[in-house]
Amino acid sequence: MYIENVTELAFDDITLDDPDFPSIQGLAEAGLISSKLSRHDKKSSSYPDQSPFFFTPESPLSRQDLVSWKMALEKRQLPVVDQKSLQKVSGWIDTDKIHPDAWPALVADLSSGERGIIALAFGYTRLFQPYKPVTKGQAVIALATGEASDTIVEVLSRIEAESIAEKAVASYNSLAAQVEKDVNASFEKEFILEKKRVDTIKKLAEEARQELESLRAERKAEHLVVMKERAAVDSELEVLSRFRHEVEEQLQSLKSDKIDISYEKERLGKLHRDAEIENQEIARLQYELEVERKALSIARAWAEGEAKRARERAKTLEAAKNRWERQGINKVIVDNDIQEDLNIDVTWLSAGNQSVEESLNRTESLMDKLKEMADTVRAKSKETIHKIMEKILFVISVLKEWAQKSRHTNGRAKG
Repeated sequence: MYIENVTELAFDDITLDDPDFPSIQGLAEAGLISSKLSRHDKKSSSYPDQSPFFFTPESPLSRQDLVSWKMALEKRQLPVVDQKSLQKVSGWIDTDKIHPDAWPALVADLSSGERGIIALAFGYTRLFQPYKPVTKGQAVIALATGEASDTIVEVLSRIEAESIAEKAVASYNSLAAQVEKDVNASFEKEFILEKKRVDTIKKLAEEARQELESLRAERKAEHLVVMKERAAVDSELEVLSRFRHEVEEQLQSLKSDKIDISYEKERLGKLHRDAEIENQEIARLQYELEVERKALSIARAWAEGEAKRARERAKTLEAAKNRWERQGINKVIVDNDIQEDLNIDVTWLSAGNQSVEESLNRTESLMDKLKEMADTVRAKSKETIHKIMEKILFVISVLKEWAQKSRHTNGRAKG
């Protein structure tokens, strides 16, 4: 009996996974077949043989193994022989090829004479061929001979009875299979009819489903159209609302613009009135300026004439004085009338200069007023005022030039 992790395996190629492991391991442990266990018993334990030992269950049964195993079952005690004894008893010429473990079994079988396995199974032969595979017939003969022949016959009878029983069972199974086949055929026929009905119902159901799907798709399309139309209406309402809001804003803007326009209109009316007043003032100032300009022109002409006559008289007197001094007349009495004329000349020159300066002052004040008026008026009124200012500036420049000439003349007269 094999005990895991305790008992040693008899063969290296027969493990626990092999289905015949219990039988093969049991025969080896009983010493009925050669194995690693029997090899250890024959040799000293101090020098164990560690080489692998194989059973090779798939290989054919050899002649020497057949005889050895059969003799081990029938003979509890086998003789001790050597190769010479085997060759003497058997007369084989290939005894050197026979395994030593098979020698006792072969000698014991040969001692049985014509009833032995070798005589019945292999016949008379000079070559034993120990490793030649045996046939099924030779194996049956080996099993039927010897002390176990009755048992073998009984086993064969039982096998034959089992074969007959198996045939009967096979016949019954065949009949049952035929009945089952007929039943299955009938059932299959009914099943096919039922399947056809089911297929028809499925087809009708599929058609109904497709029709429902079509109706659903149509309803969905109609719903989408309605939703699009609703979205379009909402969009138009939104646009109209936006337009309404813009129109209201424009209306409000127009109202505001109307108020601004009325305000600007009033302001323009006021500016127009102010411009008319300013135009009247400018016309008055232009008239006054024209009068003053004419007066200044007359005064200038008179002053220039008087100054010219005074210069001529002064030159005449100076020439006479110089002539008298050259003639030796050192003291000259100037007539009072002549002296008065000279004084008058200077006085008129001074008066002319003073009148010019006053005119310049008045024109400058007039320019300041015109500038203030130009800052408060617009457009054409402003352009008119600027033109007047340019003319006045021109007159002022002329007056300044004339005043400078008058001062120069006055200075010469005084000298």
